[in-house]
Amino acid sequence: MSTLLAICFVIVTIAVAAIAVATILVMQKFRKASEEFGRLAADGREWIHQVKLVTENAGDVVNTFQEVAPRLRRVVDRIESIGERTVDLSDAVLHEVETPVRTAVAVARGARIGALRLVELLTERFTRRSSYNGDIEYE
Repeated sequence: MSTLLAICFVIVTIAVAAIAVATILVMQKFRKASEEFGRLAADGREWIHQVKLVTENAGDVVNTFQEVAPRLRRVVDRIESIGERTVDLSDAVLHEVETPVRTAVAVARGARIGALRLVELLTERFTRRSSYNGDIEYE
C-alpha cells in the first residue's frame, strides 16, 4: 500500500501544484484587471472633474444671461416702440400729404389736358381754311 499511497501523494501534490499555478494565474489576471479598473477610475475622476467645470461654466453663462436678459428685453421694447412710432408717423404723413398731393396732381393734369385741348381748338380754327357762310360751313 505504500506504493498506492506514494502514487496518491504524487497525484495530490500535482493537484495542489496545479491549483497553486491556477491560483497564481488568476491572481495575476485579477491584478491586471484591478490595475485597469484603477486607470478607468482615474479617467472617470478626471471626466467627473471636467463635467463639474463645464457645469460651473454653464451656471456662469446662465447667471450672466439672467443678468443680461432684462436689459435685452428693454432694448427690444424700445426698438418696438420706435418702430410703432415710425409707422404712426409715416401713416400720418401719408394721410396728411398724400391727399393734397393727389389733388394737386389731378388739378395739374386737368389743367394740362384743358390747355392742350384749347391749343388744339385754336390751332384747328386758325389753320383750317374754310369759309363760313351763315350756318352752313363750306370748304
